[in-house]
Amino acid sequence: MTWNLVEELGGEERFRAMMQDFYDRLFDDVLVGFLFQPHDKERLIESQMAYLSAHLGDRSGTYEGPTIREAHARLPILAGHFDRRHKVLADVLEEWEVPEHVREEWLELDLSLRKFVVSMGATRRDALTGRRDE
Repeated sequence: MTWNLVEELGGEERFRAMMQDFYDRLFDDVLVGFLFQPHDKERLIESQMAYLSAHLGDRSGTYEGPTIREAHARLPILAGHFDRRHKVLADVLEEWEVPEHVREEWLELDLSLRKFVVSMGATRRDALTGRRDE
């Protein structure tokens, strides 16, 4: 059965409030906040909502924002950063009582990006520090 993300979350207003909560937590987080604080929170929320609507459920949304590569190319995201963000996401989805089938697909989509985002982050870290792991 196909489902619509916005409907499953209780409507556009509730979806936006949930994303606001998620990004408020990320911006304030001691471990990953520095990665988010230089960016426009409202723009990130809009972009994330469009991305998720285009990639979850019936995929009825459209996403015209930056690619994952473009969005993360300049960020030194390491495994711990990714994992912390993923944990915050899981907590938000649970606290907002997102239906289990939506939560599972959402977290699976998020984890599917881990290897790519972390490998880009290591490359960026090395460029910033002049360091190369052997």
